[in-house]
Amino acid sequence: GTGFYPTLKPQDILEVMRQLEIPILDEDLEKPTPQRVQIWYEAFLYILKGISLEQMGSSDVELLDLTDFPESHGDDIFLMSFYSHMSTLLQQVGVDDFSLRDMLKPEPIRVRRILSGVCNFAMFRDDRMPVLDKYTAQADQQAERLESMQKELDQVQAQIDAIRGQREREAPQAKKLLEGNQVLREELRVLTSAQASLTETTNKIKAEKEGLDDSVGEIKYTIAGLQDELAKLKQRVVHSPEKIQAAITELTESIQQSRHQITANEDKARHLAVKIEMLEEIAGDVRSCVQQMIDAEGFVREHEEELRQLTKERENVAQENTQIRNLSVREEQLSFQSKSGQEKIDRLEKSRLVKREQAAAQLKQLQRERAEVSAKLEETGKRMSAQRARFDELQADIKRERSAMDHVVNDMQISYDALRQQTLEYQDSVIQSLEDLLARFYG
Repeated sequence: GTGFYPTLKPQDILEVMRQLEIPILDEDLEKPTPQRVQIWYEAFLYILKGISLEQMGSSDVELLDLTDFPESHGDDIFLMSFYSHMSTLLQQVGVDDFSLRDMLKPEPIRVRRILSGVCNFAMFRDDRMPVLDKYTAQADQQAERLESMQKELDQVQAQIDAIRGQREREAPQAKKLLEGNQVLREELRVLTSAQASLTETTNKIKAEKEGLDDSVGEIKYTIAGLQDELAKLKQRVVHSPEKIQAAITELTESIQQSRHQITANEDKARHLAVKIEMLEEIAGDVRSCVQQMIDAEGFVREHEEELRQLTKERENVAQENTQIRNLSVREEQLSFQSKSGQEKIDRLEKSRLVKREQAAAQLKQLQRERAEVSAKLEETGKRMSAQRARFDELQADIKRERSAMDHVVNDMQISYDALRQQTLEYQDSVIQSLEDLLARFYG
């Protein structure tokens, strides 16, 4: 495969690898050797995946125990393990055609392309490290927020437990109240029906009483008129006492009937008044029952409101639990990313320390070598001073020889030009002869 990365210039590859403190020379890319290539791959494995040669060696011990000849197969097993780890790394960065030939017989073009892929990935990883730090900080904030939300959840859960306990304690009473409320509703329906019936009866009785009151008034008015007429008749002289007596008797009987009717009407009115008072008392009781029903319904509505609030709290708790689960999953992801990033940082720090120690050791070695080279240079300077005079003499001899050689070269050039001219003339004559032969052959 060609991968998804650009092939870098040699100078860019050198710069990136030197930034990663991987030893490389300018001519290594033109003439790569298996030893140099394996050193580079080993460094990339340690920098990018944290796998060292010691770790690969410890994992190979188990395979060596399974072989009959561990001494002869040790290097092969180590090479295959190294190749397996490197192949996995290169597949992850986009190089999917890595083979053992790239390690044992590296070619410049292949090496450059493989190093381009790894260097591109390394530069990308360095560019994304601030993002990892950002997400690590966010993970810490999310962890703090999760802890705060967990405390709030514990408080809400305690409130819910208290509400549940109160509800369980009040459940029998609420059940009784609901049952009583149902009974009272039935009674209220019956009483409401009775109240309507009693109201209708009361209205009828009131109307009848008003009619009777009107009749009593008319009768009283009639009696008053009759009494006035009777008084007038008594003042008259009566020539026929029998007729008058009969008229008086009729009037008296009429008056007595009217009085009896008035008395009956008054008794009936009193009876109706008593009934009205009883009906008013019953209506008052009904109103009291209705008020009690209204109070009971208000109590039931309060409990229903509490139940709705409890249901809402449960829904809120369920939402909070869902958010907490989501935050827990996100925290695990960020924790894994943070842990992976921290491990890579630790590996880079260890690698940096190791490289620094190696560089310090190399610096000391170079200083010693520099001192030795300085001493050798001083001795060489002395020898060069002694040989410079000899060189000047040789230079003069060379000039003399060069002058003589110039004459010889000029003579040879003249001979070459003459020979070249003869050769050209010979070629022309041969070509002309061939043309003549061809003309005669085809003519």
